[in-house]
Amino acid sequence: MLTAPELIDLGVRVDTFAPQFLWLAMIAAPRSDITARVMGPIGPVLGLSLVHLAIVLLAASAPGGTEPILIFADVFDPAQNQLDGMVRLFEVRDVVAEERPHVLIWGLFVGRASWLDSLVRGPPFTWSALLLTNGIGPPGLLLYTLLCLATGRGLPTLGYEEATTI
Repeated sequence: MLTAPELIDLGVRVDTFAPQFLWLAMIAAPRSDITARVMGPIGPVLGLSLVHLAIVLLAASAPGGTEPILIFADVFDPAQNQLDGMVRLFEVRDVVAEERPHVLIWGLFVGRASWLDSLVRGPPFTWSALLLTNGIGPPGLLLYTLLCLATGRGLPTLGYEEATTI
């Protein structure tokens, strides 16, 4: 039986490496049936999110696991220095264990939205925006937007459709 810290480590490994296969599919074979079957549905992102939730629950239930909440409150206090608060937060191993998958899963979510949008709009070099999104996140979304705009395809909708009825 694995201990809570070992389960957290395992969860971080899963949420770090499993998405790389999903990114590879979107980048190397964006129009393949396999990529569409795997990445079209939201399932992979939700599955990785469940692993993330397990990490959060294990970390929060450990002795002292809720103490970072007070530091987190400082990060959102305009009278405090936000970067100093984040440095203090990241000195807590379980906070890093939560944040790493947090960033990777949100990046995958945005990358998936860009990939789906690109199947409709077809801007060239989408792969480069996906690589950048996987590597450093939001600049990849900006690059995808620039690719769409520069090629006359307009702003990407990323799945948004204006509601016609409520």
